[in-house]
Amino acid sequence: MKQEELSKINEIGWNQAAYQAWVNRHRLPSSYSQLLKENPKKTVSHYLGYMGDVKGKKIINLLGSKGNKAVSLALLGASVTVVDISEGNRQYATELAEAVGVSLNYVVSDVLNLPSQDQGQLLDFDYVLLELGVLHYFVDLNPLFEVVFKLLRPGGKFVLRDYHPFVSKLINIDDNKVVAKGNYFDEEVKEVEVAYSLLLTEVEREKLKKNSIRRWGLGEIVTAIITAGLTMESLEEEAGIRWAFPENSPDHIEDNIPGLFTILAKKPSC
Repeated sequence: MKQEELSKINEIGWNQAAYQAWVNRHRLPSSYSQLLKENPKKTVSHYLGYMGDVKGKKIINLLGSKGNKAVSLALLGASVTVVDISEGNRQYATELAEAVGVSLNYVVSDVLNLPSQDQGQLLDFDYVLLELGVLHYFVDLNPLFEVVFKLLRPGGKFVLRDYHPFVSKLINIDDNKVVAKGNYFDEEVKEVEVAYSLLLTEVEREKLKKNSIRRWGLGEIVTAIITAGLTMESLEEEAGIRWAFPENSPDHIEDNIPGLFTILAKKPSC
């Protein structure tokens, strides 16, 4: 499947009921904003470990979804831009930003086809952030990381955090048990439920069109980042796959399995 076809399918998928899904999960932006204002570091604490003090920094969050990470970074003093394909995500994010009193530049677009009128402004970022369930929307990672390279200023850094391929490609959760029955080297595009579908009622879910994704191995991801011209600085693998289980599951579930990873890469200064 070509990227254009995949993007069109996923654009439809993410423009169905995203706003309502986030309201169901977090309540209205006016209510959720209170939590972010009380402790803006909580939502982005992992990323601050890579970015440090973000006050005055210019950050772009690609595929930034409902904007809670972006708004938190803005509350901490950063100038933040979000690029995402969903109008429902933009609505929730902009209402959230307004409720907390920060400015947020939200561009509704495929990240591989940024509007020409915005391209001049989308340059020289200190950080590009990509996080949690985003790489699988691309059938070729090279164009994505080339965009990341262009967006960064010389010396700027790329922070990528996503679900570990060991879990997303190999492991399945059956009846609250971990079963290794996938194929780590599978390259096929697969049809899946839209990520926010579980936040909707059964009736609402029945109306949803599905998404299509291609899951990537860790070696493929690292190679594509290097090929784009970025310099790898670190690769952190996080233990535990609690996120794959129901909320009432024990805290220690499968803490001997890598569940997430974070890559820090840098655009050369010259």
